[in-house]
Amino acid sequence: MRADLHMHSRWSDGSLEVAQLIGLGKKSGLSVMAVTDHDTMEGQEEVRDEGRRQGMRVLNGVEISAFSPETGRKVHILGYNISDEKTVTDTLRPFLLERHEAALCAAEQVSQAGYAVNIEEILPYVGKGQFLYKQHIMHALADRGYTTSIYGELYKKLFGKNGIAVIKSRYIPVHEAVRLVAECGGSPVLAHPYQYDSMDLVPSLLRYGLKGIEYCHPTQSNGRKIRVEETAMAFGLFLTGGSDAHGLYSESAYPLGFTEFRMEENHPLLHRR
Repeated sequence: MRADLHMHSRWSDGSLEVAQLIGLGKKSGLSVMAVTDHDTMEGQEEVRDEGRRQGMRVLNGVEISAFSPETGRKVHILGYNISDEKTVTDTLRPFLLERHEAALCAAEQVSQAGYAVNIEEILPYVGKGQFLYKQHIMHALADRGYTTSIYGELYKKLFGKNGIAVIKSRYIPVHEAVRLVAECGGSPVLAHPYQYDSMDLVPSLLRYGLKGIEYCHPTQSNGRKIRVEETAMAFGLFLTGGSDAHGLYSESAYPLGFTEFRMEENHPLLHRR
């Protein structure tokens, strides 16, 4: 079965509504989908409702923005089939609130730098989760003619390493993220391990309940996929895959199903504990 288990909606930093995502997935021939919005599961009831309405098999999911205390690097953890969605959302909410406040400050800095857009004009771009992301600020600037793309030179000028409106964020430690998913009845998966150079964390994350590694992702070459597969086999982990689609807010054009990930009916995620 063709599956896409990694995508984002307007509940976080995606530009498409849940209904649009599921509709596009069905049109593109997907059989299984998971909407994995950042650090919240508030939209999962809508995902289930739309899955039933449109006849699409859906798994619940989340993508947790974490970091490794040992390396200081970002690490993303995907969680699937979570029983206690509320605890996951409640645990991650303080991190989202802090980042929201930081994004509001960044929007003010953009305005003070001479760009004719204020926070009242930016907030309508925020999605159902009511948290502001850099992409929303860029969308507002694009609509006002300052740029022709969400990413590009203006994005780097504002939010790059030495940008004038850098958003400093606090993240949950990766071991706590894995444990949170596991303790809430779900299956934790290491997301796009080569994007943040996190393959070396697999042995330590096993102790906290890691169950899988993302095998198909737009950032992973065939050589990297082979290494992911070998690592998964060595540690008894299952494989997942997805497009990481953000709609208009994608840095590159990766439509749903782009990675061509396929699931067998006996895949562990299709059989809840």
